[in-house]
Amino acid sequence: MLAPSFRWGLLLGFLSVAGVWLNNSSKSQGEEPDFTARQPAFITGQLELKTSPGALEVERAPSSSHYLQTAMLQPGDAEEAEGDDDAQAEDTAISDEGYGAPDASGAYPKPTPKNPCAESHKKLFYLNDFSYLEDPNYHGHCLGDQLKLMPLGVYRDWGTLDIGGQERLQYKHEIGMGNAVSGPGQLRFEDTSFDLFLNRTRLYTNWQATKQTRAYCEFHYASINRDNGTYNPRVFENNFGDFLNLFVDHSWNDGVWTARVGRQELVYGAERLVSITDWQNSRRTFEGAMLLYEDGPWSIDTFYTSLVPVLANDLDKADWQQPFYGTYAVYTESPNNTLDLYYLGYDNRHPGAITGDFSLHTFGSRLFRTLEDNWLFETEGGVQLGRQSGLGKNQKAGYATVGLGHKYPDNDWQPQIWGYLDYASGNDGGADWTRYNQLFPWSHRYLGFIDSVQRSNIFAPNVQLTAKPVGTNWEFLAWAYYFRAAERGDIVPAITATETQNLTSADLGEELDLIAKYTFGPRSSILFGYSHFWRGNKITAPHDADFTYVQWELNF
Repeated sequence: MLAPSFRWGLLLGFLSVAGVWLNNSSKSQGEEPDFTARQPAFITGQLELKTSPGALEVERAPSSSHYLQTAMLQPGDAEEAEGDDDAQAEDTAISDEGYGAPDASGAYPKPTPKNPCAESHKKLFYLNDFSYLEDPNYHGHCLGDQLKLMPLGVYRDWGTLDIGGQERLQYKHEIGMGNAVSGPGQLRFEDTSFDLFLNRTRLYTNWQATKQTRAYCEFHYASINRDNGTYNPRVFENNFGDFLNLFVDHSWNDGVWTARVGRQELVYGAERLVSITDWQNSRRTFEGAMLLYEDGPWSIDTFYTSLVPVLANDLDKADWQQPFYGTYAVYTESPNNTLDLYYLGYDNRHPGAITGDFSLHTFGSRLFRTLEDNWLFETEGGVQLGRQSGLGKNQKAGYATVGLGHKYPDNDWQPQIWGYLDYASGNDGGADWTRYNQLFPWSHRYLGFIDSVQRSNIFAPNVQLTAKPVGTNWEFLAWAYYFRAAERGDIVPAITATETQNLTSADLGEELDLIAKYTFGPRSSILFGYSHFWRGNKITAPHDADFTYVQWELNF
């Protein structure tokens, strides 16, 4: 096994050479640089996986906050990459997008910059947009469009109805990632090997009764094999039929205010604290009420909900002993310059220590800025206060992330390079409990795809490189991490099946994640990935971990 210092030296050397090559390649184009900023890989509720510049859009998220599409490729994002066709020739783009025939002069109408049916499905399906179907100049079609904006009543007296969904298939080969039925392999970094097949089906209906009022229902089914009975499925991998969303909402004052009541998915900001965790076979959801405000540059959500735990063989029910509530505000100076301010409260009234019987209050902010010369900057952080009643201690913790990126819009590979530093406090053994609780993040998106690290008691410098070659349907990602415990005397929790750890060492290990994605068409793609975790001295188990996977996805 290569020494850690050698591996990191090799990686940094590669990135340095790549940076020089990219810089020279960009200069050789002889064009003015494009200062149209792209979000880094973490900014959105809608991860569109587009690395080409100049196509940034704002969408209204589960809240009214603005979610910006980004240039990042990750597991779980296959549904979001549905065909970025802006590299096509004009005639081909016109034909694919269905916008009209040549006029009398023989000139085609100017095509839209994106295939609209490729942009219709959002991360949250209750935000899907099929308004292009009402454009008289649009004559294209995509799978499922016949079931959108269907009139109810002779003159749409009862509004319109959308029916659609998604089918997703996964194959995963896991080595040393835990969840054996028995023995040491129940935990991570032991001698385990599983071949797993997963499928997920989502079906939804959206009844837009009036311009102001609608009812939305989304059903999902998720399952996984057990590899001849040797694998113990994680709690979110089986859900044999349930409601993911089931709500009504009503807006007034020209859409400035909206009230929503019922079961609903939540996504906020960069998803470091609140997310649906789309990579999981069964997505996270909540139940409760929300008031949304959006006017000018401000969007503000105030909500009171409860977590809906997954019950594989029964209908999921809201756990009112786990309320999740707060206010999330976003100020958008421009699509590439945003400020988030938030308060998030989470109580767990079940008996227990650390995992139960607590009340936490998280205050934080996030800033994303675009700078000159194609530089990008992001930072997020905050404090977490409250009470760990099960421990008889006060909660005093914190977290922070800072990142600096650079894009190369004139290079044919459309690359972006980011350097990040992630920190979350661990327990220092004092009078207060100081280990940060990560709340409800898209944990798989950050801190390694092998899921061995929560955003808790962690110090993690990491480097990310993404690319989307012009004129191809491919996208690529490489992401390298070094993990250390913020407090060596505390554990670094995994997402599931935390391994035994040495409390005299802070060296948790290193991880490398690689992804290649191919887009077949506007609503279908396939994802290939490989990850390896080199364990450090803090991990006492005997094996490294490997993760190989393939995912196919189709929206309709």
